[in-house]
Amino acid sequence: MKYYYFHGYNSSPMAEKANAMRQVLGENNVIAPDFNLSAEEISDLFDNICDEISSSKEETCIVGSSLGGLFALYVASRVKCNVILLNPALIPIVILPKVTDNVDVSAVILVQKLSLYAYEFYEADKTTVWVTEDELINHDDLTKPYFYKGVKEYIKFPENVASKHQFTGFKDVFEKYIKNNR
Repeated sequence: MKYYYFHGYNSSPMAEKANAMRQVLGENNVIAPDFNLSAEEISDLFDNICDEISSSKEETCIVGSSLGGLFALYVASRVKCNVILLNPALIPIVILPKVTDNVDVSAVILVQKLSLYAYEFYEADKTTVWVTEDELINHDDLTKPYFYKGVKEYIKFPENVASKHQFTGFKDVFEKYIKNNR
């Protein structure tokens, strides 16, 4: 299986979760694009990633964290692949003001369009959602209701297993998931 990691806002392809995935799966088995781009460049990047996944014969899973969760759900909805969302920021207009006051209007428009598309076209049987007690996102109010069609798996982890928006404890949770799903 081919894995992608989509980082969140103000993060990078070298984020702790991406590195944890590389440790569990091997360095060459995780593709982590950089989303620190303009809205137009991100849109082009989505098209390229969708083409890459669609032309591959390998089964694919995208893991997306925070705003990267929205990006992951959008791409997975387009190419019909598996997706694991980590504390996803599915309604970014609510989250962005909590993390920055410097957001380009075109970026807000892009993420709102992605959110609406993903909301309509995600595949419940290919979608896994993992949430924690999160200081930025109230998942009971913003995440759970988003999935009106349900999901394959929705887990809210206790604080002693995984915590905070950064998803402390991710490596152990992911490693257990991989062992159980190989």
